[in-house]
Amino acid sequence: MSQRIQSSETTGALGQTFRSTSALQSVSAGSLRAEDVGVVAAKSGYSGIEEKSGPLHSFVEHVMTYAFPVLSAANLYLALGQFDWVTLILAVMIGLPLAWVLADFVSGLVHWFADTYGADDTPLFGPWLIRPFRQHHVYPRDICTHGLVLAIGNSCTLAVPLQAGVLYILLTEDEVSITRAFLLFIFNLFAIAMVATNVLHKWAHAERTNWLISRLQRSRVFLSPAHHSLHHTSPFDSNYCITNGWLNPLLQRIHFFRGLEWMLSKINIKPGS
Repeated sequence: MSQRIQSSETTGALGQTFRSTSALQSVSAGSLRAEDVGVVAAKSGYSGIEEKSGPLHSFVEHVMTYAFPVLSAANLYLALGQFDWVTLILAVMIGLPLAWVLADFVSGLVHWFADTYGADDTPLFGPWLIRPFRQHHVYPRDICTHGLVLAIGNSCTLAVPLQAGVLYILLTEDEVSITRAFLLFIFNLFAIAMVATNVLHKWAHAERTNWLISRLQRSRVFLSPAHHSLHHTSPFDSNYCITNGWLNPLLQRIHFFRGLEWMLSKINIKPGS
């Protein structure tokens, strides 16, 4: 699969880098130089550069983005078909918040890893995981220019094979136990929440959202802009969870990510390595 193409300047660590403040001064003087466009764009949160995938990558992203909701709907239908009404109500009451919390936790782990370890050219993870997260700290609002496929295509590419495996289990087993159906139901909700995470992250950076999204952000069902802005504040080492941010206060209080870094340092895996 071809790596995502982006021509904007890359950065090695979390701090935002700007060449100089003279660009902003030249704007007020009405004489913005071409080489200063990137600086001004960075100050506004946008790079001004269109991001797009290569042909093969784009094709895979589109296929997986369309396949994911089909597989998810089929899996939910088959899993829910194993429940009576009482079990169904319990499954929804337990499964929805559990999947939402699990997605928040996993999003935090992935985000922390991408912000802390490796570099743009790290084999396997660098181009498609680490580089976008690092560039996001320089141009945080570039994510708002991404269409649906660009926003969730990579997540769908990871989720579709797993969803296909779940569908195979549900279709081929002669009798699916209530316990297994419940676990598969939660996994499907978790997969949907993980795929939705980048959209929720995008909305947290958007300059405007509709009234419903804004209400859900204020009520903290979705990741809120105010809460997520803490992650984009120096030293950029907290509030990694980006599905809804529910777990951030707890993980911060118990120093969860600093503890992981300490344990990894004991086997010579250190931040930036």
